[in-house]
Amino acid sequence: MLYTVMCRLQRPAPEYPTLSGAIQAAGIANWQVNDATWLVESDHPADALRDSLQLCIEEGDLAMVFPVNIGGGRWTPLADFRYGRQFLTGALKREQSASAV
Repeated sequence: MLYTVMCRLQRPAPEYPTLSGAIQAAGIANWQVNDATWLVESDHPADALRDSLQLCIEEGDLAMVFPVNIGGGRWTPLADFRYGRQFLTGALKREQSASAV
């Protein structure tokens, strides 16, 4: 399953030392789109991902996890985001394979 993880943090994401590790541990793959937004491919349900992130942020911070279906999605060229292009291409192929079964 592909998820969008969005955080509203009181401090910059790099100042949360365990947040990035929790995202990496929860997913098969991930791509940090900007300072506090990730696309995460994971076998875990959304509530498990949310719970692991909640342990890494402070009271008053917000973490939201939404399932994403990218089959109909479109994006601008990702020439400067090689990993992002590879991530989205792989996630789309896996999504199409799963829906074909």
